[in-house]
Amino acid sequence: MSQTSTSCAPEIAASAAKNERHRLASLGAGVRLLAAFVFLGLGVLGWGLSRQSTWRYQLAALTVYTAVAAILFAIRHRNLLARIALFPVALDLAVAYVTLHETIASYGEAGQILAGLGLGVFVLIVAFDGLSLQRRFIIIATIVAMAEETLLLQQAGVWPPHMLLACGVLGLAAGVGVMVFERTNRLVLEAAGIEAARHQLADTRAQYDQLARLQRDKDSLVQLIVHDMRGPLSAAILSLEFLSRELKRQGATRDMLEASDDALTSSSNVANMIAQILDTTKLEEGRITLNLVPVSAREMLALARQQALSRAQDKSVSIEVDAPDTLFMVADRRLFPRLLDNLVSNALRYTSTGGRILLVAATSGGEVVISVHNTGQAIPVGDRERIFAKFQQGETETQRLFGWGLGLYFCRLVAETHSGRISVEDVVGWPTSFVIRLPLPAMTQSPE
Repeated sequence: MSQTSTSCAPEIAASAAKNERHRLASLGAGVRLLAAFVFLGLGVLGWGLSRQSTWRYQLAALTVYTAVAAILFAIRHRNLLARIALFPVALDLAVAYVTLHETIASYGEAGQILAGLGLGVFVLIVAFDGLSLQRRFIIIATIVAMAEETLLLQQAGVWPPHMLLACGVLGLAAGVGVMVFERTNRLVLEAAGIEAARHQLADTRAQYDQLARLQRDKDSLVQLIVHDMRGPLSAAILSLEFLSRELKRQGATRDMLEASDDALTSSSNVANMIAQILDTTKLEEGRITLNLVPVSAREMLALARQQALSRAQDKSVSIEVDAPDTLFMVADRRLFPRLLDNLVSNALRYTSTGGRILLVAATSGGEVVISVHNTGQAIPVGDRERIFAKFQQGETETQRLFGWGLGLYFCRLVAETHSGRISVEDVVGWPTSFVIRLPLPAMTQSPE
């Protein structure tokens, strides 16, 4: 997850929480408008049945209340409604008290019943407003409702113990309102957390897709450049081969012949590196079809020795082969020799002048074991896994001009493609040993 996504998480959560509270305030505005129409209808019905003049004041109050409720409903999707959340509650309490007070005054004989009805109205106001009010506002609204209900009960001539009971009921309603607020707040925070996680996941996925596209573009560019280099390089190698033959035919000086050979060797090494880059990409994508045939293990090791012999002689390094003539393995004749050449070249790079390299083939535990030992500097244990990764070299690597960190990675891919594995192992008597383990084929003897 990116640092930007993590830093934006609180803002995303706050935005989601704000949206959820706006939704609850909008719900309250809709319920308030519906209740206003219901009470206005009841008021019109009561006035029609009684025809008392006092109903005109109650209808006027209910009409104003309905109009204000309609305005609040109309602005429910704006931030203003959340900012003035206490005003609608104060309006509810005021209209309820005024209406009930006038009604009790008009129907004195039914005053206690109407006062009891007022208790239910105040309970609904306190409990329902807990959806959008904070805790302190719920407590304030409850205290106001208690005072108004006490005045109404006193007006209706209700005994004081009943007043205390009504206040207790309102206190219980306040507790319910607080519980509703706390539960709603937790739900809001949970919803905000989910929303923040969703945004972070989308941002991470977008970054991953962008990195994947960049990686594909980079690989395509590398393949294009490498592919286009093969033509001119092949022509240069052919020209150097021709030049080398001509220099030898004309009896050129030793220095000129060595310079020509060095140029040809360097060009051939670059050509091998280009082929290795292309084959590495194909191996990663599984686009190489191996031509697996039985091959002599000793023949493979002898070929690797022969290819590195001139370089080894320049450093006075001896290369020996220890493999039985009868041991065969199943391998691709194009890729596997390059794997061995990479390992021998790597051993030559780190083996000091006068050192020794030993190529061994044997069987062990139902496997063909190919080992490349050398007397060079030992590889630290912490580097033994990492050096087989792409574009990685050991911490002690100082000769980076000799490779791009693809050689051992290529060896690992080839070994795995042959259903085998490669690793650095501790072998008595040798500071460094690269060991390849391949499945033992059914035929381990030379075919007749």
